Amino acid sequence: MTNNRILIVDDDPGVRESYEETLSPDPSPDIMDRGASLFGEPKQGKEPKSKKNYELFLAENGEQGVEHVRLAVEHKKPFAAAFIDMKMPGIDGAETSKRIWKTDPNIKIVIVTAYSEHTPDDIIRVTGRDDIFYLRKPFNPEEIRQFARAFTNQWNLEREKELLTSKLEKANMELDDMNKNLRHKVEEQTTRLIQSEKMASLGVLAAGVAHEINNPISFIRGNMSAIKKYSMRMAALFEKYNQLEACLISGKKDSIKTLIQEIGGLKSEHKIDFILEDMVDLAEESLEGTTRVHDIVQDLKIFSRVDEADFKNIDLNETLDATLNILRNELKYKAEIIKDYGDIPGIKCFPRKISQVFMNILMNAAQSIEESGTIRIATRYMEDDERVEISISDTGRGIPREIISKIFDPFFTTKPEGQGTGLGLSLSFDIVRAHSGEIRIETEEGKGSTFIIMLPFNTPHSLN
Repeated sequence: MTNNRILIVDDDPGVRESYEETLSPDPSPDIMDRGASLFGEPKQGKEPKSKKNYELFLAENGEQGVEHVRLAVEHKKPFAAAFIDMKMPGIDGAETSKRIWKTDPNIKIVIVTAYSEHTPDDIIRVTGRDDIFYLRKPFNPEEIRQFARAFTNQWNLEREKELLTSKLEKANMELDDMNKNLRHKVEEQTTRLIQSEKMASLGVLAAGVAHEINNPISFIRGNMSAIKKYSMRMAALFEKYNQLEACLISGKKDSIKTLIQEIGGLKSEHKIDFILEDMVDLAEESLEGTTRVHDIVQDLKIFSRVDEADFKNIDLNETLDATLNILRNELKYKAEIIKDYGDIPGIKCFPRKISQVFMNILMNAAQSIEESGTIRIATRYMEDDERVEISISDTGRGIPREIISKIFDPFFTTKPEGQGTGLGLSLSFDIVRAHSGEIRIETEEGKGSTFIIMLPFNTPHSLN
């Protein structure tokens, strides 16, 4: 059974009510306006009901939250996710998370904070876990919905994976006593387990990819509809030719002239000459559309590296292209992409993490461009010190000199409140540094920015 149970721990009753309105909304306009106001959003008026409601449990403080989790585990109805305020009377959000995880280590936790003094390292040190997520106040209700949707889905996928793992272990224990014909069953369970693992690890770029796939699919669908109509007309004409053939064979000369006239009429009425020409164009367009869908799927595979979670050698130019194609829907209306790729060797790294760095910086570049501009990507091999340099430049707003030193700090962002968590560049910095590389920025306010990433040709295999 799908688990949509979510725990809210916050000492502010207004915030708790806003969570309820966001995750199990009432269609009443005044309630939605109150929720939007608490989250720092303008009034929206009447808003459609959420497509997915969640079973919410509310706690006023950390102790109540821990007790809710204990009872949920005791009754075998665990929570999938929890949103926990950092600053509360009694135990704070970090200590609450630590105690909750001691009772239920599987629950997904989001720490919600408006205070910069609480760094991720501080929270990790208290909880003893690094898989905690952060959300900065004030936030957009859609951020809450996205977290809820992602974490409940992930929780359910992980439970499915555990179930499959348990079944696989049982099959292995009994393998010595089983007939060799059971091998197929074990292999089937293994395949399902691997697929479940892949599904649990996929990131969130579905909306943009779906949009890019939907465009070629839409005109292929339209072409197929036209081809179906053309085929019916061609079938009617072909039937007349069959009748003419039968008359010629049987020697019914009186009917031949009539059939020839009917054939001529059908060819004129149904515009057969145009159909024959247009069907070729429709087929070529459809083939082009299927090629586009194929390319998107291939780019998504390269970007997500679903089969390449390990440390291995990759082509950075290919990885950049795949990331650009996956982000095409986000970039095409904002920036012209200029590529200046050099002849660089493959480097050893963790592919999915490096792809995440490229995605974060490219998205940051696009968001810095207010209307339209240019993003230039260059790569080159620095043979003297055996490093690869990747530079990503934009013609966006640039960054004021007084805050340049803060841009890689966790939770720091130049975006308006409620837009972004300020973790993208911080995570990118940590990933590059963990690869024994470096990342720096050259920027001028009003003229754009350039992010320069340096990665060693032979990265030490030390990234956790």
